[in-house]
Amino acid sequence: MKYKYLLLTFILVVTVCGLWAGFTRAQDNTKHVSLKLANEVVALDTTASTVGAFLAELSIQLPAGTPVDPPLDAALKDGDSITLTTLSVTRGDTERVIPVETQFEEAVHGGPEAIVLADPGQEGLVRTSCTIFYCQGLEVGRRTREEVLRPMRPQQVICYKTLSLTDDGPSYDEIVTMRAKPGSIPEPPKRYKKIITMESTAYEPGPQSCGDSTGATATGLRAGYGVAAVDPHIIPLGTRLYIEGYGYAVAGDTGGAIKGNKIDVCFMTVDECYSWGRRDIKVYVLY
Repeated sequence: MKYKYLLLTFILVVTVCGLWAGFTRAQDNTKHVSLKLANEVVALDTTASTVGAFLAELSIQLPAGTPVDPPLDAALKDGDSITLTTLSVTRGDTERVIPVETQFEEAVHGGPEAIVLADPGQEGLVRTSCTIFYCQGLEVGRRTREEVLRPMRPQQVICYKTLSLTDDGPSYDEIVTMRAKPGSIPEPPKRYKKIITMESTAYEPGPQSCGDSTGATATGLRAGYGVAAVDPHIIPLGTRLYIEGYGYAVAGDTGGAIKGNKIDVCFMTVDECYSWGRRDIKVYVLY
């Protein structure tokens, strides 16, 4: 009984595959046709149903009385040959250059205005293939096809604008006064000297981070949100900063473990320090 079911299943699969193949062939109306001209035989694929429709696909408009075998209204079948001995064909290729376009982009940064060529671009190259049909010396049809040999890449020019001093964030006194809290982090400034990627840790002004210290910093500021410990060889003390994910701060403290591209940002609680953890961040050094 088991083998009987297997045999029936096999027969069913073969039947379904055969029906699907037949359906696919019925859906595919492509025909392979030979066009016999005075100077060559051209093999082409077409979905046209008649000889006239096939010639129309080739953009051929025959003068009245031009002999065609089989005639224009004849049905077209796969494997047919169409004879047009009064027609001849020529072909040619031409190449044209696509000039480089220029794309301008405006940006802002610190320093003087500048125009920077970010990408010189590249000329494009297109090949046009042309097939022309003639009947007794007169053009009766033309087909063209374009092929992109090399895409054009536009040159990119960046125009850097100089911003006023009001565009580089709050002043030193404003940062020290406002001590922005988490949740009110502003957008990065538009004007800055440079951006440094730094390894960041966090501390709080209490005994767990500062021991018996009263919370005073190397610059005399009271430790708290908006004060960061830095290596003065990398960022001078008193520098205004924008710290990614933290906000505005001043470089107001140092630390024995804060050497090189490291920065220690101050929070008000131990939980906030644990939440911040250790992470790589972008530090904007302001003017």
